[in-house]
Amino acid sequence: MNLDEVVTEVAERLSASVVLVDRAFSLIAYSTQSPDVDKDRVQSILTRSCPPEARAWYESFGIADTTRPVITPENPDIEASPRICLPARYAGAAYGYLFVLPDENSAVSDGDLTPAMSLAGQAGAQLAHTARGRDDMAVAVADLLEGDRKAFARAITRIEDSGLFPDGGALTVLAVDGLLPAPGTRTLLAPIGSLTAVMVPAVDGAVDPVRSIAECGAGAGALVGVGGSYQGLRAARRSWQQAKLGVRVARHDGSMGPIAYWEELGVYRLSSCGPTGVVADAVLTPSVRALLDHRNVDLLVTAQTYLDQAGDTGATAGVLGIHRQTLYYRLAKIEEITGLDLSVGAQRLELHVGLTLGRFIFEHLGTEEGRNGEQT
Repeated sequence: MNLDEVVTEVAERLSASVVLVDRAFSLIAYSTQSPDVDKDRVQSILTRSCPPEARAWYESFGIADTTRPVITPENPDIEASPRICLPARYAGAAYGYLFVLPDENSAVSDGDLTPAMSLAGQAGAQLAHTARGRDDMAVAVADLLEGDRKAFARAITRIEDSGLFPDGGALTVLAVDGLLPAPGTRTLLAPIGSLTAVMVPAVDGAVDPVRSIAECGAGAGALVGVGGSYQGLRAARRSWQQAKLGVRVARHDGSMGPIAYWEELGVYRLSSCGPTGVVADAVLTPSVRALLDHRNVDLLVTAQTYLDQAGDTGATAGVLGIHRQTLYYRLAKIEEITGLDLSVGAQRLELHVGLTLGRFIFEHLGTEEGRNGEQT
C-alpha cells in the first residue's frame, strides 16, 4: 500500500478528509476534498506547504513525541477547524502526520482510530525510508556542486540512477537563503553552508517550476539566486555558482528584489569571471582607488548616484536632496581626485563599474578563499 492508498484508506474508514504531511509539514498526499475546507489546508494543498503559524500551533500539542492520536481544537487565528492528528511514526520517531478533518455530520470514535493508527504506522515506515533516501541524495547533490573530483564522479552516478535528471537533460540550480517551502517531488535539495541548493530538471508544461520555486521561497521571506539553465549534470556546478552569486547580489542591492536571476545580474556577472582578487584588481583602477582611499562618504554617494542616474544632474540633485551648485562642486572634486573627465563616456564607465563592483566585492566576496585566489 503506497502513501496515496494509505490516505485514501484512512479517509474511507473514518468518513473524513485526510491530509498527510512529512515532519517538515510538506504536503505528501491528501484525500478527496469536500467543499467546506479550512483556509490553512487549502494553502497547504496549493503551495505544498503549511503556514509557519499553523505548524507552530499543531506542534504545541506535542504531536512530535506522542504515540497516540491528538485532537487539536479550532483556532480562528489561523482559520483552522478542529482536527485529529495521527502521528506517522517509525522506530521511535515521527516522520510525518495524518491530519483527519471529520465532517460536521459524522463522528470519529476511539475504536475507529485504532486501525487508523496502524495505517499511520505504515505511512511512517514509508516516510522513514524516503527520508533516508533523501538524505543520501542530499549528500550526492552537495558532492556534485562542491565536492572534489572523486565525490563529483560518484554524485553523477548516484543522481543519474535516481532517474530524476535524464542524461543530458536541461537543469537549473537555485540557491536559497532562508525558509523554502516544499518545492515538489521532482527536485533535489541539499544544505550547503548557510544556503539550500535546489536542483530542478527542465519539464514541459504551462508552469515554470524554477520560477514557481523561486517565488515560493521569496514569499516565505528568503533570498533566492537562480543560476542559468544548462544541459547535463556536469554543468550543474556552473549554475550553482551563478545562483550563489545571485543571492549575494540580492543581499547587496535592494533594487534587485528577493529573487536574482543570472540573466538579470548585469554588471555583477563580471565578479564571477575569475578569482576575487583578480577581478578586484581589474575593476579597481588607480582612479577608482583614489576616490575610495579619499574616504569621503558624500563624494562616494554623489559619484554612485550621478552614475546610476546616467549623468543626469537634475535627477541626481533630486535624489540626493541637494542644490545643483553643491552637486557641481562635488563632481568637480571627484574629477580632481580621480583625474577622470566625467564628460567622457569611457571614463564614466570606468568609475561606475569600479564603484559598483568594488563595493560589492569587498562587502560580499571578500572572503578568505577569495583573497587566496579561489573562485567564488
